[in-house]
Amino acid sequence: MENFRFEEQKVTSLRHKITDDIRKAIFNGQLKPGIRLREIEMSKQMGVSRGPIREALRMLEQEGLLVSQPYKETTVAEITQEEVTEVLIPIRFTLEQFAIRKALPNMTDAHYAKLKEILAEMSDAARKRDIYKLADCDLAFHEYLVSLSDMLNIISTWKSIYNRIRLHFLTQALAYENLNDVYVEHEDLLKVLMEGDIDKISEALDVHIHNVRWDD
Repeated sequence: MENFRFEEQKVTSLRHKITDDIRKAIFNGQLKPGIRLREIEMSKQMGVSRGPIREALRMLEQEGLLVSQPYKETTVAEITQEEVTEVLIPIRFTLEQFAIRKALPNMTDAHYAKLKEILAEMSDAARKRDIYKLADCDLAFHEYLVSLSDMLNIISTWKSIYNRIRLHFLTQALAYENLNDVYVEHEDLLKVLMEGDIDKISEALDVHIHNVRWDD
C-alpha cells in the first residue's frame, strides 16, 4: 500500500461505502494482486474504526477479490492460469452459451443496437488505452447478453463470477499489444450473433472465450 492511500472518510462510513471504495481501488488497479491490506493502516487513512473495515474485507473475500488466512494479513486476490483454463472458462462458456440459446429467438434490433452502443464505448476505450473502461465494456457486453435470457438463476450464477472474470480480463489485457483487438473480437462475435445461426454462434463464442492471452 506504499503508493496508494484511501481517502479519509468525512462521515463515519457504512460497511457498503468502505466495501465499494476498496473494490473500486482493486478494479482501478490501485491495489495490485498480492498487496497486503492492513486494518490498522486503513482505519487511520479512512478515519473509521476497524469494525466496519473488517466487515468490508470479509465481504470482499466472499466476492473472491481478497484472500485471508488465519494469523496472516489479508491480500488482494490473484488469478492463476490454471483457475482460468480449468474453472472460469468452462463455467463462462456453459452459462453464456445457454443464455444465448434462450435469448436468441427473442432478440430484436433494439437489443443489437444496445450491443453496438457498448462496442462503440469499447472502441473509444481501446483508442484511449483505458484498460479499466475497456474491462467495463467487455463485461457489460457479456452481462447484457446473459441478461436477455431472462433466467434469474443463470444471471445470478454469472454475476457470482463477475469479479473473477474482471480480474482475469485485467491480467490478460496486459498481453495485448493493440487493445483495439479486444474491440475487434467482440465486433466479430456480434456479427455472428446477428446472423442468427446458433451452431455458428456457439462455435464463435467458444473461440472468443477460449482466446486467452498471458503477459509473459
